[in-house]
Amino acid sequence: MAKDTKTERIAGTAVFETEQSFKMDVTVWPVEPKKNLIGFASLKICDGFVMDDFKVLQGEKGIFVGMPSKPDGKGGFRDLAKPITKEFRAGLTEAVTTAYNDAVQKLKDRAPESISKGLANGAKQAEEHNAALPPKDKRGQDKNADL
Repeated sequence: MAKDTKTERIAGTAVFETEQSFKMDVTVWPVEPKKNLIGFASLKICDGFVMDDFKVLQGEKGIFVGMPSKPDGKGGFRDLAKPITKEFRAGLTEAVTTAYNDAVQKLKDRAPESISKGLANGAKQAEEHNAALPPKDKRGQDKNADL
C-alpha cells in the first residue's frame, strides 16, 4: 500500500482516504462464485458520486477488482471507469478486499455451523416448547380450561 493512504473498516464497507482528503467508501456484496467472480462492489467518492457494477474477482494472486464495463461491439468489453495511477488502483483493491472479507465474515457469523445441527436444535426447542404447553384433549382443547 502507498505511504499516503489508510484503510479503515466501517460496518461492512471499507474507507480509503489519501492525505489529500480524497475519500471513497466501498460496499461489497459477495455472490455464489461463478468462475472467478465472487462479488460485486459499489464505490462512493467524496460523499458525492457513486459508481456501481465493479466486479470482485478471485485470481491466482488474490482478489482483484474488475472495472464497470460494456460490450465494445467487437466481442470484447470496454471499461467505463478505470484508475489512472497505481496508487489509486492499489487503494481501491485494498478497500474492496477489506469490504469483501468483512461481508464474508458477517455471513459466516450469521450462518449456523451446519444446517443439520440447526435443524436438530430447532426440533429440540420445539419439543421443549410443546412439553411446556398444557395437555390437550382429542379436539385440541386445553384439558384444564374452564368451560
